[in-house]
Amino acid sequence: MKFSVVQQKEIIEAGNGRFIGYIIDAEVCEQTGMITAFLVAEPKKFLNFMQGDEPIRKVLISDILVIGKDVILVKGVS
Repeated sequence: MKFSVVQQKEIIEAGNGRFIGYIIDAEVCEQTGMITAFLVAEPKKFLNFMQGDEPIRKVLISDILVIGKDVILVKGVS
């Protein structure tokens, strides 16, 4: 699966159905070259556009439950 396709999917927390955001980057292991985590950010809202950085959350690959057609369900987010 291409990274650009994964970036278009919504990240949803399975426990409570909360929208977490969209993937903006990936964390890669230097030794293996495998993706270890995705970095996720909520889309900026209009009023927050002029403010500072949005919070970035890390979703470990091991926390991903399902990758569906439109969403990715995860266990929890750190």
